[in-house]
Amino acid sequence: MQKNKQPAMAENKMGVMPVNKLLISMSVPMMISMVVQALYNVVDSIFVAQISEKALTAVSLAFPVQNLMIALAVGTGVGINALVSRRLGEKNYAAANSTADNGIFLNAMHFLLFLALGLFFIPLYFSFQTKDAEIIAYGIDYLQPSFPCKL
Repeated sequence: MQKNKQPAMAENKMGVMPVNKLLISMSVPMMISMVVQALYNVVDSIFVAQISEKALTAVSLAFPVQNLMIALAVGTGVGINALVSRRLGEKNYAAANSTADNGIFLNAMHFLLFLALGLFFIPLYFSFQTKDAEIIAYGIDYLQPSFPCKL
């Protein structure tokens, strides 16, 4: 008589892959992403500076807002990833799923936070930084694609 065997779950690569290979396969894409982000800011500044000095000032004032968005998203992502990895290493799949669900919830809360910031505080932020209407307009236009609403 044959016993009913459940199909074996595929082992997570973080539990079976050699450490050096795992580090390279997981860190290189992140390093490339960071280099691309840094180059994006440099190239963006070069092109915006060709418009005008005021446009470059607006981009410089917008950078902290974008940096805040990136820091919150990446920080949360790294924390969720670490906790999910830990739970998967413990083979506690229910807790890993719960952690991933919480990560999705936090992502939705970040969306709502930046929606509120975009709707109510971005024009105010630029008006605190400068009284030049052209810089304020450039700054709002520059941040427009970063926010889930019409600024």
